[in-house]
Amino acid sequence: MGAKHLSERSNWQEEARTRGDLGENKVVEALAAWLPSHYRVDLKPPKIQIYSNGKGIVLDAQIYNTQTEKRLFVESKRGDNGGNATEERSYKFATPGMKKAVREVVPDVCDEPFFTIYSGKNFNGNGDQLPYVHQWTTKSGKRQKKTITPADYREKVKTAMYGQNYAIADHEFSNAQEIAQQIMEII
Repeated sequence: MGAKHLSERSNWQEEARTRGDLGENKVVEALAAWLPSHYRVDLKPPKIQIYSNGKGIVLDAQIYNTQTEKRLFVESKRGDNGGNATEERSYKFATPGMKKAVREVVPDVCDEPFFTIYSGKNFNGNGDQLPYVHQWTTKSGKRQKKTITPADYREKVKTAMYGQNYAIADHEFSNAQEIAQQIMEII
């Protein structure tokens, strides 16, 4: 979404946060149902302090395998109304520097510390992965619309996240078992 569009929405940050929280909670619920009991799934683990000023990153979830004693951090990105912020914000977790910084402060993290899960209409449309039209009304009362093409979003993620740990959740997380299997292969 462009800055103009965002500025014309009423409290767009709250709307985005609510949608994001919904995606994070659904991810944790869906994965926990398919992981064996020796995996512990925790929503919102503590901040990982990776900077000298005490600042750091807060991931959406962590999965800990009590048999291997290894940990994997999960970042959930939900996109519903177009724009590019959803997937682009996640790319920082694919950088060598971010991975190295986390490995240095979290001794039991696995070699590839992050797993990103993308979900929402940007990636799935209305469950059929077909393009759909997103419509909204600006503060001035003007109607706007934009066609969202899930295949384009999937291609962008596939290209940018090549070689990284990620999954695109199908509508209503119907592929949660497959995503859980990916995670079990990592930790």
